[in-house]
Amino acid sequence: MTAPWIDTLNTLVSVLLFFIGLCGLLLQRRVVRQVFSLKIMLQGVTLGLIQAGRMHGDVQFAQAMVISALIVEAVVIAVALALIVNVFRHYPSGDVDHLNRLRG
Repeated sequence: MTAPWIDTLNTLVSVLLFFIGLCGLLLQRRVVRQVFSLKIMLQGVTLGLIQAGRMHGDVQFAQAMVISALIVEAVVIAVALALIVNVFRHYPSGDVDHLNRLRG
């Protein structure tokens, strides 16, 4: 049996990771940093899924959800990297404020 403060700490860390990623996603202008922030957010969600499964006593279901989330995360990161390549082709600075000129 683990101490109850461990559950609180894990929950706080997962929420903190999510909000750090969210702030980075909203405040950063460079596309690469936004992808890193998105990755931090997804890691917070993954930790939250594991913690929720652990607290409710259904670790196997939480592990299945995490595997599904990791697959979705890999697809999201692959699409984001493809978008980064296209952004850097047109705008080597990678600043997302200049992307309004890409409209066709």
